[in-house]
Amino acid sequence: MNRLFTFLILPLAALFSFESFAQGEHFNCGTSEKMRELYKQNPSMEADIARLIHNSRTNKSNKSATDTLLIPIVFHIIHQYGSENIPDANVYDQIKVLNRDYLAKNADTSEVISAFDTLIGKAYIQFQLASIDPWGNCTNGIEHIYSHESTQGDDNSKLNGWHRSRYLNVWVVSSMKNGVAGYAFYPSDGLDFTVDGVIILDDYIGRLSPSSENSSRALTHEIGHYLALPHVWGDNNDPMIACGDDGLLDTPVTKGYNYCPANANASKICDPDVVATSHVGTAENYQNYMDYSYCSVMFTEDQVDLMRLSLAVGEAQRPDLTTDSVHELVGVAPYVSPLSPPLCTPVADFYAPDAGRFICQGASVTFHDVSWRAAVASRVWTFEGGTPATSTTASQSVTYDTPGYKKVTLSVTNANGTNSVVKENYVYVSPLWADFTGPYSNNLESDNALWFLVDNPENLSNKFSLNYGHGYSLSKCYKLNNFKDINAALPYTADWYHNRRLGGSKGVLITPSFDLRNTTGVSVSFKFAYASNATVAADIKEGFKVYYSRNCGQSWSPVSGTSITGTSTVSVPGGFVSGATLLTSGYAGYTDFAPATNDQWKTCSFNYNPTSLDNEVRFKIEFTASDLSSNFYVDNFNVAGTLGLFSNDIDDLELMIYPNPLSSQQSINVSYFAGENPVELILRDAQGKVVCSEKIGITNSKVEHTLEIGKPLSASCYFLEVKSGGFSSVKKVVVL
Repeated sequence: MNRLFTFLILPLAALFSFESFAQGEHFNCGTSEKMRELYKQNPSMEADIARLIHNSRTNKSNKSATDTLLIPIVFHIIHQYGSENIPDANVYDQIKVLNRDYLAKNADTSEVISAFDTLIGKAYIQFQLASIDPWGNCTNGIEHIYSHESTQGDDNSKLNGWHRSRYLNVWVVSSMKNGVAGYAFYPSDGLDFTVDGVIILDDYIGRLSPSSENSSRALTHEIGHYLALPHVWGDNNDPMIACGDDGLLDTPVTKGYNYCPANANASKICDPDVVATSHVGTAENYQNYMDYSYCSVMFTEDQVDLMRLSLAVGEAQRPDLTTDSVHELVGVAPYVSPLSPPLCTPVADFYAPDAGRFICQGASVTFHDVSWRAAVASRVWTFEGGTPATSTTASQSVTYDTPGYKKVTLSVTNANGTNSVVKENYVYVSPLWADFTGPYSNNLESDNALWFLVDNPENLSNKFSLNYGHGYSLSKCYKLNNFKDINAALPYTADWYHNRRLGGSKGVLITPSFDLRNTTGVSVSFKFAYASNATVAADIKEGFKVYYSRNCGQSWSPVSGTSITGTSTVSVPGGFVSGATLLTSGYAGYTDFAPATNDQWKTCSFNYNPTSLDNEVRFKIEFTASDLSSNFYVDNFNVAGTLGLFSNDIDDLELMIYPNPLSSQQSINVSYFAGENPVELILRDAQGKVVCSEKIGITNSKVEHTLEIGKPLSASCYFLEVKSGGFSSVKKVVVL
């Protein structure tokens, strides 16, 4: 293992500060300065843990206690439908590990070195998944929450916390900053209750893949911190320090280890004059759960005493967790198997891989049922416009033969009830033809602005939408609205958290499709405007990147050689536009920023080399926010180049459609000069459904033809595809 396990704790004067569960390398905690500022505002927090440790050294009444203290626990799996959305089996296995370790029933206690084999502490603390949630509903003690916060891994990622007076909250995420794998807080009444608990990476839960036996001990370690235990070496983030001390008597003065040492049993800790006589020998307790050695197998008796004391008289409502009244409220009881969850109604949920939510007409998407809270006995899918239209299997491949947005519905049932989820506009199917042929220019003033697609799978309020009056030259534009007025927001509501949870969210704007096969010298550009809430450029971590797709958005590749032009031109080789290069207007000041003049805009441009595959190329502007983000504007999207001089059957036809526009009572007429190949005419409606299809065999002469539709057309936009000699083209027909 080569992960760091960091524990953010309430520092003690001369004893404790921030700490980390590291392995393989040293770590400097990036949040220590911020936390120390908090302690300056509330100095009493520093004394809370010192008082508890002092009391544990003078009060040994808990050392011989064998009554089991039961702690209700809940896991919140924060995910983005990837491998981090671990199955419930991993959590059930983690509960087994915790209960084994806190009762010292792990077989590897036999490996404890002789200096400590008589000091192995049995905490008689047990953990059980809650069966009743804070609102009185049935639960298996495990939530699965879809959110970009999975990639942030900080206090703001602690979504939907259940009150700490009744539950120990464990949040599971996919990544954390600076190599950190998890952290917890010491108990203190000054600690914000919404962040109290443990946050940890998904591959440290249980012994099943992607975790392991060693990784599964990380939560044993973190809950030790939650119950007031410091690291065995004391006051810093890194082990391997001289003469470290955790303040407990039966753990020796130690430097701590981020690997499993070979000779710690015989090692000399430090100068004997420095070692307190009350500490055990000169061997180091590197097998302690509160070390980083990854050969941790035990707590000491004094550590057990401190943990039990924190549950008896500690702060942050820890003692409430073990009371009979709380156990009744949350549905736990001693000696109930954690592998026997209650029968709840499942919560319906599903996903399709990102590569499947934007597809070409005629392609397929595979949907996966990831419903949670209880096993699903049966399910019913409904796929709007798909084949099949319904299904009852856990995973289903669906083919879409008509273009447009598609709705997907899933209903899941077991003996306790049924739950359903509907995801509107979940899949977008591109038609068989390109929206436009390059070169192309769109200042977003016409209805062509509506041909852009907005991707917002999390249904966030900060998404792209058409904006009137704030574009270049105060025209129409697209605005990614990252601003929200939270002045009147109630504490701990979604609005109150808005700025704290912007980081990692993505706003995605996708262009119409272009046929660029016959366009040379292609240069793509658009204008953008942005102001940040960061006060220095180094703190502007947000930014945007541009991608292209040749397969209707199923896969995306970053463009190369991006240039940003304002008062000067800056090249962005990596493609991610951030920092000072992103700014066009300076500091936003947490206002609803909008550009007011043309000099508050910059131009992003890049060259693009079309191939024969670029019959329907799309471009994507993806803005990744930070917690300091403000509004981002896009206008004037242009594809410049030269349309090649080429000859094919479509050009030679000199096709005319008349009248166009036409009324619903008029017929659609076509006129063309036929060559040596027959012509096929296919009329589709705006959803891609074929209205009529005709093949005209006349060759080498002028043709006048009226489409045989058979009934009046309703007012709408239609598309006439013309095929001849292996070539095709699409013409728009408007019925008023």
